[in-house]
Amino acid sequence: MGYPQGSQHGYEPYAGQHQAGAAPYGPQPGYGAQPYGTPEYHPGAQAFGAAPYPGPVPQAYGRPSAGPGTAITAAVIALLVSLGGLAVMGVATMVILFSEPSSASEDEFRSALTIAIVIGALPALLLLIGAYLLFRRKTAGRVILILLSSLPLLYLAISAAITPVDVEGQELAFAVIGVVALAFVPLTILILAAAPSTGRWIRAGRAGSQQPYRQY
Repeated sequence: MGYPQGSQHGYEPYAGQHQAGAAPYGPQPGYGAQPYGTPEYHPGAQAFGAAPYPGPVPQAYGRPSAGPGTAITAAVIALLVSLGGLAVMGVATMVILFSEPSSASEDEFRSALTIAIVIGALPALLLLIGAYLLFRRKTAGRVILILLSSLPLLYLAISAAITPVDVEGQELAFAVIGVVALAFVPLTILILAAAPSTGRWIRAGRAGSQQPYRQY
């Protein structure tokens, strides 16, 4: 005696799937079969705890580099000028302290030299401080070097403008060469310190120091 078949007694195993409004068994219309092992991608949907969908990283094409060339060069020149000036003033101070004037003119010269040492010590120390701060990527160091290098250039320009020129030929050529020689070092420091690459290098160091440390 065999078991009765459901179709013979009016019973269909999948009859419930053919009710009104129910979709038939099998692939749903409008949905294609996904390949094995390939998840279906839904824009904007992310699994809980999953990393965001990696998109293309924008590249800053054409952005100027923040190299340290101009900043370090300006700081090195300022440091050498400062140390050289302090060394000369130190030797002059030792001579004044450990020697006696032999004439009135020498006494006047020593007095003038003492005043020059006192006046020159301040910019020499400021140059040293500015060079140190620029090495540390501080904006204050850049500002100090720009201001200190501008002062002698301004003095030379004013002196050349108000001094009457009554020399000609070889004397005039020597005067021009002397002015250019005196202006060369401060002009070089000014150009290097005020260069845009120096500012970018300082800002890059500031931005790098403000980035949070990665926690593991």
